[in-house]
Amino acid sequence: MRQVLALVLAAVWSAVSSQIAWTPIFLDAGSQIDLWTQSSSGCACPGDGTEDCACCVRDGACPCGDLAPGRCAQCGLEQYCSNMCNITIDSRVLKSKSGKTFGQIKSPSIEGPGACSYFLQPDAGQRVEIQLYRLVSVGRFNGSSCVGGWLQLSGATAVRNVDGVGTRLCGENERYSPPVVLFADHGASTLDFRITEKTVRSQFLAFFSFTSLSNTQGVGFHPRGGSRIPHTDCDWLYQDISCRGAGTCVLASPGYPGLYPPHRRCRYLFATNSVHTRVKIIFTSILLPDDHCITDYLTLRAGSSPSAPLLATICLEKSATLEYPGPNLLLEFNSGPLVPPYNYNGFIAKLEFLERMETSEPPPTVVVASPPLAALTHLTHHVDRTAPLENTVITNEIVSHNKANGRVGCGVSVRGYGAGGVRSGHFDTRSTPWRTQCTIHLLGSPTDVVQVSLFNYNLRLQSCRSHIEILEGYYEFIGRGEKGNRSERGDRALLRVCGPYVREARDPAGRFLIRQAVTSKGANITILVRRASSQSVDEEEFVDGAFAFHDEQHEGTISPDATCATTHYGFSSQRHGGVSAPSHHHIFWNIEERLLCTHLFMPAVNQSVTIEIQRLDRMWSAEPPGTAPAGSMGCKTACGDAGCECRAATALLYHDHIALVASDGTHLSCLCGDFQAAWLPVVVRSWTSLRLEYSVAHYTYASRGFDYAAAYSFNDDAMCGQRTYTTHSGEISSRNVSVTGTLNEFFYQQCTWVLDSNVERQLFIDISSEQDKSCGSWNITLHEWSGIGTHSPEGLAAAAGELLYTFCARHKNHTYTLPWRLNTVVIRLVALSRQQPLYVIRWRSQVVRANTRLGPPTPAPAAAASASPLLLSRIYFTVLLLQSLVRLRRDC
Repeated sequence: MRQVLALVLAAVWSAVSSQIAWTPIFLDAGSQIDLWTQSSSGCACPGDGTEDCACCVRDGACPCGDLAPGRCAQCGLEQYCSNMCNITIDSRVLKSKSGKTFGQIKSPSIEGPGACSYFLQPDAGQRVEIQLYRLVSVGRFNGSSCVGGWLQLSGATAVRNVDGVGTRLCGENERYSPPVVLFADHGASTLDFRITEKTVRSQFLAFFSFTSLSNTQGVGFHPRGGSRIPHTDCDWLYQDISCRGAGTCVLASPGYPGLYPPHRRCRYLFATNSVHTRVKIIFTSILLPDDHCITDYLTLRAGSSPSAPLLATICLEKSATLEYPGPNLLLEFNSGPLVPPYNYNGFIAKLEFLERMETSEPPPTVVVASPPLAALTHLTHHVDRTAPLENTVITNEIVSHNKANGRVGCGVSVRGYGAGGVRSGHFDTRSTPWRTQCTIHLLGSPTDVVQVSLFNYNLRLQSCRSHIEILEGYYEFIGRGEKGNRSERGDRALLRVCGPYVREARDPAGRFLIRQAVTSKGANITILVRRASSQSVDEEEFVDGAFAFHDEQHEGTISPDATCATTHYGFSSQRHGGVSAPSHHHIFWNIEERLLCTHLFMPAVNQSVTIEIQRLDRMWSAEPPGTAPAGSMGCKTACGDAGCECRAATALLYHDHIALVASDGTHLSCLCGDFQAAWLPVVVRSWTSLRLEYSVAHYTYASRGFDYAAAYSFNDDAMCGQRTYTTHSGEISSRNVSVTGTLNEFFYQQCTWVLDSNVERQLFIDISSEQDKSCGSWNITLHEWSGIGTHSPEGLAAAAGELLYTFCARHKNHTYTLPWRLNTVVIRLVALSRQQPLYVIRWRSQVVRANTRLGPPTPAPAAAASASPLLLSRIYFTVLLLQSLVRLRRDC
């Protein structure tokens, strides 16, 4: 009897590798020649009755007949005994004739070049499965792809595809135990066997199976609990609301437990709706090619973007368990080229979302307002700039009526001031025993305002019997006498939500909803929740969110309409202070996008403001795939005489950066990338409003952007102001101001003066400077009066009309003679330089006739002539009228 083919039961194969599963294909007996032939002779031949014919397996086999009297085949395929090439294998036909939905493919021995195709048609609810266990002279692997020949399983529409797309297997003489498994889940598929070079014998041996998609044994895996992200190849979204029970969410690599496709990148986004939820990923099986960690690996990131901070990398592990908090985690699976001997099949993992409101976890830390400018400057001169400022961090403590468990829930009063005061945190009514009336008090210092953001809530009762109220001030439920206080509460209500109403932090696509937030006017806020008298077994009524106290005296006046914006006024704010990154703000938990925080500094008329960036962490880029040109290196900072500049090939919003921006939108200094600490501090002094922009390209609550520290100071120095001079002669000169002497210190000035005369004159203006600077550093320009008054939003700067002359420092000295009767002139200084501009402006007037003008400043003569035809017409008719009156009087 010939040697038995290499076909082993599933139990034996599973002992070889417990991580590869396939459909068990059972045998009739252990001594048969092949899958359908029990012995090559001994059975009666049809017609003559001799015993020279093959004996067939009793279950599902039919004799091949005269074509191959010594062999049997599966009933329904017996006509292909001698040439199993270019055939159709239909699941329903095989089932009706042989009672089986599995079988064997034994290709003919091809003298290459040549090709055979096998069209496999599954029934409804079935997938196509191929188990390859032998290749003979079917091409070879050149390190990245198959050349000379291959075996490929693909969809029916791709049968003519010969450009290498898809999963191709090759080998000179390979025996696979366990077999290499391939799957196709989308209808009919084609197994393409192709030899493109000259060979003596090329052949493959495989089993096929039409496996039920609902099969619970071996293969038939499908992701559970997630939803495929539209317009992607293999990206999935898993939310905690869809994974309530154990085992409800499962994910795996494409084609698992078979070979996964080459050159693929699949992303699995895990999104939580609660701040208390943690994500646990249990990898029950990981099988990736040996020594190919550069191309085949798994990464887990803290956020929804591929550029989010890296938490873990998996390559050679056989199993692993990872657990991290949300709100978003991104698992990315990367595959390289197919690598012989094809003894890998990707990964499979279970997903669990864990609700944990534990008291053992350390409370969050809060960065207090920075000390004054002098203290920060002294600190940065004597310590390592990269070291954290440990003395600016305090530990929080929740002060509440149930201080034993330390959780912010019903009946809790949170104090935002004093030793151990909590500056920000989360609240959740589910963290304390059930109460029909739930009250949470947030109590700040006299200079505080309170921000509250609601994430999730569920109100069941109709007609507002269940409701949430956020009130200005301190309030309590007062029982039956509550009606007398409702009008006052209504006047104090910042937000009222009536039941029935359900809000979740995300929409069905996993995107965060627009935040629902309020900001108090005073220092205290009360959150009142009225619920049903008893807790529902099916659905609990609750509200959860976050709060933050904001000290407007030290941290600026907050803008209630913006996510993160404050204003510092020179007259009302502290003269010296500091600002830093808002990484401690719990109200930012549901932000997963670009975060832009601004601090607007508005000096008074006789003030300037100095901003000093003293400490800065490394900043990252989050450019979308395909937007950055090849070879670009994110964002870099270049500092010169005209400030620091962010240089990037893509829009600046894709890069973390700190920018100091003038009132007209000009970037005075911008820092990005791996900014050198030795270049700090960067100082900008401005005599107009200045905005500090903190921009995180992709903010997540888990990573929270980069850190920085900046100091500010309002200075009493009337450098230029905005003034109108009515004298016929005079002088304007620069004034010396104190400097820090640092390398990157820049002065920004925008000064506007108006020279106005009530008589017609010839004006001469002389400008001189001892500096040798380019016009880009600073310049002085002369303009006509535009006719716009000082009451416009731009002030006197709006009065600058048509440009007449430009003076640059390198000109040293120049005298400008202005046109006759140009009685009103606007002079503007614009400077951004490492050195304070030095200049002297003198003017004198030649008065020809004393024609006193009582009206406002006079526009340019040309402008007046072109803009007043109606006035000229009136003058003309007035002269005619006077002439008529003179003639009438003469006649009388």
